[in-house]
Amino acid sequence: MDYDLRQVTCPQGQVSQGWHGPYPSSSPTAAPLIVARFTRGQCQPCPARAQCTTSRESTRTAGFPPRELRYLQLRVRAEQQTPEWKTRYAVRSGVEGTANEFAHGHGMRHCRYR
Repeated sequence: MDYDLRQVTCPQGQVSQGWHGPYPSSSPTAAPLIVARFTRGQCQPCPARAQCTTSRESTRTAGFPPRELRYLQLRVRAEQQTPEWKTRYAVRSGVEGTANEFAHGHGMRHCRYR
């Protein structure tokens, strides 16, 4: 993704022909989305088409967050690979597993009395 030139290059070397957005997403809590589009002439003859899209008629579109959110996402994902983060998350994972067991396994979301 090249945010300055407003284009995306696919693994086969094709450069997107359209860059639209950022659009607000359908969910109020989700991030806005930028959409890059490739043309039919780029996608139809591509030998890697089956790995890219399952549509026979339409072309490939790629959706991704704006630059600031993308860099934040990359930084946080890298942080999640550190041993310190995994140690901290192990505690949360155990607590969430216990809460999930009560809520879904024992019907604790439903109260029998008012």
